[in-house]
Amino acid sequence: MFYIALCDDNSYDLELTSEYIHELKKEHWQIEDIYINNGIELAEMSKNGRRFDLIVLDMCMEPIDGIETARIIRQYDPEVPIIILTSSVEYAIDGYKVNALRYLIKPVNKEEFLNLIKETLFKISRHNKKYFIFTNEDGLNKIALDNIYYFESNIRTIYLIAKDGTFTFTGKISEVEEQLKNVGFVRTHKSYIVNLKHVSNIFKESIILENKKEILLSKHKRKEVAKQLLEYMEYAL
Repeated sequence: MFYIALCDDNSYDLELTSEYIHELKKEHWQIEDIYINNGIELAEMSKNGRRFDLIVLDMCMEPIDGIETARIIRQYDPEVPIIILTSSVEYAIDGYKVNALRYLIKPVNKEEFLNLIKETLFKISRHNKKYFIFTNEDGLNKIALDNIYYFESNIRTIYLIAKDGTFTFTGKISEVEEQLKNVGFVRTHKSYIVNLKHVSNIFKESIILENKKEILLSKHKRKEVAKQLLEYMEYAL
């Protein structure tokens, strides 16, 4: 779950950015957006230990503006990405002084806004979840996500194929899919989940990985897999 703070004292703009975020929820991003209509409240939440994965912050607010709000937040959370929205470019330099991720001009372009949100959340996902952890007869195992090529299911046995070997454990492919949601893995077939990082080519009925392995691509998964691959290529760098 990603927690995003939307802070704006203009109710129309706050509702608009909320509607944009809702578009991501339709794409199965697990997001909880928290609405805050002034900088003091957001600053107090930060001071009291509330942490967010991302903050979308309006520049021109009362009684304290976005820059002052961001300065206070940075005292308690120096790492959280902050996107600043404003109707004027004159504050851009001040925005970068508080280490703002990006500066977007109102009215916010929907496509630009959503692309930035997805790019940011994707990078957070990859940073926070670096390993796949499972248990089998050898005990607890931890495999780096970047080293995994794909998962294959055979009834209740899951085969994990990675650069450093093949591992097996008992489980459901649907549970593996849920664990790896939004971190660069995609279900291509009822029996396969692949790491988009290692996809070298995609065809009508199969995917070719860097290790030359050909993975089945089912007809009803084709469109979604192609979409996720394009997004991965766009946001992974």
